[in-house]
Amino acid sequence: MRSWTDSTFVFISANPRHDVGGVEDRWFDVMAELIRLGANVRFLCLMDSPAGERARALGAHVDPYILDKWNIVRSRSRLRKYLKRYVPVAAHSTGLEADLLLRWAARKVPSVETVHTVAADPQGTRRRRPMDALMRRFDEVGMKSAAAVVVDTDATRLEVVLAGVDAGRIVTEPSGEGSTRRSVKMHLELYRKLMARRGEGG
Repeated sequence: MRSWTDSTFVFISANPRHDVGGVEDRWFDVMAELIRLGANVRFLCLMDSPAGERARALGAHVDPYILDKWNIVRSRSRLRKYLKRYVPVAAHSTGLEADLLLRWAARKVPSVETVHTVAADPQGTRRRRPMDALMRRFDEVGMKSAAAVVVDTDATRLEVVLAGVDAGRIVTEPSGEGSTRRSVKMHLELYRKLMARRGEGG
């Protein structure tokens, strides 16, 4: 199996804010542990994102988000070049926009495993407009190709299962006392499996 020091992990967020207690907050604990283990951690976020400053303070490499809202094909090409340059063990995204772009870019970089975190709160707002519903449908279809989908509630887990994702690839975030420590452990176990898979593939 690959060592942590030989491994890169990319986290991609399309959130322009820093939501306290949100997905990025949970990622920071995971990033900190990966950095402690010697892994190369990179965080793609929107320019001037508060989350980017916090990730940088942890020791992660922070890169400006490379989305061109007027040219999605260009955005895909930029992200694909980024993935080919760093060849992460896992590229971990959150947010409909980031999830869709990551899967599209990673299709031609087969050594990169995609992981998505689907939070409960955004799910309730994704179907308000016809375009949201259409994009969400694309999301559901493409999500089946992800190595893992991380959810934070049983209701969201059921929604992901109904979208056609194999239940064995859905991971539920721990809750309650000690959830932060257990969440970090859960992510590391997932990443170890992906590292082992890459090692088997040469």
